[in-house]
Amino acid sequence: MKYVGLQTQIWRNNRNSVLLLCMFPVIILGMVFATILILDVTGVLCSIMQGGCPAEHTTHTKYALLHWPEVWDVFWTALPYTLQIVGVWFIIAYCANTSIIRHTTHAKPLERKDNLRVYNIVENLCIAGGIEMPQINIVEDNGLNAFASGIDIPSFTITLTTGLIEKLNDAELSAVVGHELTHIKNRDTRLMVVCIVFVGIFATLQTVSIKLLSAMLRGPKRHSRNRRGGGSGGVIIIFFLILVIIWSTIGYIFSWFTRLAISRTREYVADAGGAELCGDPWALASALQKISEYPGLDRVRRSDVAQLYIIHPDEEFDNNMGLKGIIAKVNIMFCTHPDTPERIRLLKQF
Repeated sequence: MKYVGLQTQIWRNNRNSVLLLCMFPVIILGMVFATILILDVTGVLCSIMQGGCPAEHTTHTKYALLHWPEVWDVFWTALPYTLQIVGVWFIIAYCANTSIIRHTTHAKPLERKDNLRVYNIVENLCIAGGIEMPQINIVEDNGLNAFASGIDIPSFTITLTTGLIEKLNDAELSAVVGHELTHIKNRDTRLMVVCIVFVGIFATLQTVSIKLLSAMLRGPKRHSRNRRGGGSGGVIIIFFLILVIIWSTIGYIFSWFTRLAISRTREYVADAGGAELCGDPWALASALQKISEYPGLDRVRRSDVAQLYIIHPDEEFDNNMGLKGIIAKVNIMFCTHPDTPERIRLLKQF
């Protein structure tokens, strides 16, 4: 298995984080600009602007009439407000991610006195790999699973299920911990938080817009007379909501596939790093085999949290359905994790 080295992977993840952070406002602003253009082409923009659009501002194109001065004026007016809203939204979601994960999984902190075996395994691997000692959390679950989370040194956390601790031997548990520590050292956890927030904002925009549009279309009949008087305003709002739904759907699909591709890549790299850190690739292969049989964490229904697991429970079920050939390859494209048998095969060749 080709392995690029931890420092190279850290640099790549930091670079990808910056690219995603830059790409996100660009996509949002592109959506805003495209919406303004459509409003102009349909005549809505000029109708809602005070004084309308002067005839001399009209640009004749092959497909439509455009009013570029008004389009740019509205765009530059909307620009600072868009960036402020997106920035505040992103910062809140980014900083709250750790507490959201802990609340969703019902994880509890583990101290040395609570489980000396687990604490020593994590501590020894951190010393061996020159990695900052993370927090250790435990989830009361009979299934076998683990994940790393956090955005900086104080918040970096490794979470293990009680089933994993009880059913894996020391070598296998060390290999799983090494896998998760590699995620932390590579700053995978920070990158995935950016991806999760990136996708989540588009999903929220889509959901809110659909609910508002549905509420407007199902409006009480007793207000029908009022709506006749202000019908043009209602039509404009409905049209705007439809545009937001379309653009947020496009942005969601694009960012979702980007997240999936990054997530699958980071698992292969963490497998290699974990095998290198614990010095026993076969132990990690054995652990993955046991985990795949019962990943657990069934009560956690948030896909953005489940994608952090060493094995995604729902995807493992899909991959065990016996899909082969092209169908199997297409199925993997929609998964956050690579195929477990393939991960095991590569580890045994390490």
